[in-house]
Amino acid sequence: MSIATPQLTKIEKKVLIRAPRSRVWRALTTPAEFSKWFSARVEGSFVPGERLEMVSTHPACTGDPRFYLIVDRMEPEHTFSWRWHPGSAKADEDDTTFVKFHLEEVTEGTVVTVTESGFDHIALVRRAKAFEENTRGWEIQLESLQQHATQTA
Repeated sequence: MSIATPQLTKIEKKVLIRAPRSRVWRALTTPAEFSKWFSARVEGSFVPGERLEMVSTHPACTGDPRFYLIVDRMEPEHTFSWRWHPGSAKADEDDTTFVKFHLEEVTEGTVVTVTESGFDHIALVRRAKAFEENTRGWEIQLESLQQHATQTA
């Protein structure tokens, strides 16, 4: 019997972006814009079921900069989700996590919630590192998204 450690199963981060939801949606789902704030070159289009190859362009990226994601859902201006290998945990095809962006329009702009779940499916020897890397990674990415969406609104 395996017992999941609750604090190592899901990451959830929120940010208020002072831009309309339509603007934030474009930043999230347009490959050219996504490439800028996410620091990754995207090959392909965001379409449910598609596997997109990416190459990290972030200066701090060490090791193999290539990764991919498989688009799950796109509900315009509300939900965008995918599966991918978290952080540097690329060892197994089944070791993917589920990333979901949820956009909520508020008076001040748009609240973006990103949730990454499924860390309990990653081998225990890699789980803590992947969880730690992605926890900090989502903080950085949401700051970058916030800057990008408000500068180009």
